[in-house]
Amino acid sequence: MELLREKIADSIRGVVEKMGYIVNPLLLKIKGENSQLLVFYFHALYESPAHKMMEHIDPQKNMTVQQFDDFVDYFLSHGYSFIKPTDLLTGLPSDKRYVIVTFDDGYFNNMLALQVLEKYKVPASFFITGNNIRDNKSFWWDVIYKYRTSEGVSKIVIRNEQENTKHFKYDYINSYIEKTFGKDAFKPWSDIDRPMTEEEVKILAKSPYALIGNHTLNHAILPNYSGDEIRKEFAGANEYLKKLTGMEPNVVAFPNGDYNESALEVAEELGFRVAFNATASVNRLPSGSEKLILLNRFMSNDNNIRYYGSFYRLGYTPGTLRSSLKSKFT
Repeated sequence: MELLREKIADSIRGVVEKMGYIVNPLLLKIKGENSQLLVFYFHALYESPAHKMMEHIDPQKNMTVQQFDDFVDYFLSHGYSFIKPTDLLTGLPSDKRYVIVTFDDGYFNNMLALQVLEKYKVPASFFITGNNIRDNKSFWWDVIYKYRTSEGVSKIVIRNEQENTKHFKYDYINSYIEKTFGKDAFKPWSDIDRPMTEEEVKILAKSPYALIGNHTLNHAILPNYSGDEIRKEFAGANEYLKKLTGMEPNVVAFPNGDYNESALEVAEELGFRVAFNATASVNRLPSGSEKLILLNRFMSNDNNIRYYGSFYRLGYTPGTLRSSLKSKFT
């Protein structure tokens, strides 16, 4: 029975992949793409495939620099304009199509994106986790991943441990990491897993193609926190980033994409104008008059952009479509 299920799953996978080449272009002609806004979030960038094989960070479908170059080139070739979130505040023409690129967390390797942004003259937003920068600490999910991988633990078990850890506040997480892996567990292993330095954040902020945004002080997964705690996370990160860059962010990306009413209320209260979740869906163009614009984001994909790009332009991912078909036929 299990073998049959796998065969069906493989068949569905093949159908979905063929749709990416054959059916999707036809659907796009019927649907049209003007007035839609696609937002993508990235985490790390690899200088080369060899760096990915080192497994110093949780893969999270991270791209190489060349794949990111291909990503930008793909959307430009399909008539998309790359914009900053703040461009939405004045309203944009509805007869065009738009992409926003965001990088979460503040990995040093995000600096590699600049060469692509400068090449194509397109912007991206970088959401910085304050205390990881200040303390030069690896991100906790990467600590779990790299230590457990080095111990030979399976990827499924590692993922379960990471997911379970997300339900706690940062002080518990920090304690858990140090008790489990040692006092030096947060020390980066290489340039691959380290955050930016304060000087690198300053350099990034000076680029005309980079916008610095708030990602809380401690990568706080907001539903775990009270309203007052959320306020401290947002306000503390903004104060820190203003000290570094001279500019106070008015855009925020919710860590892990998770938020609640308290998070929205505090974000609006503190003057944020654009907020990002991690709901995989297309956005319609906001008017710009909203007090707080909340935008959906697709997670970047390390497969060939010419395969999966048409799925996102239609408003779904290959994975969600595959899961939907699988549930109906298995």
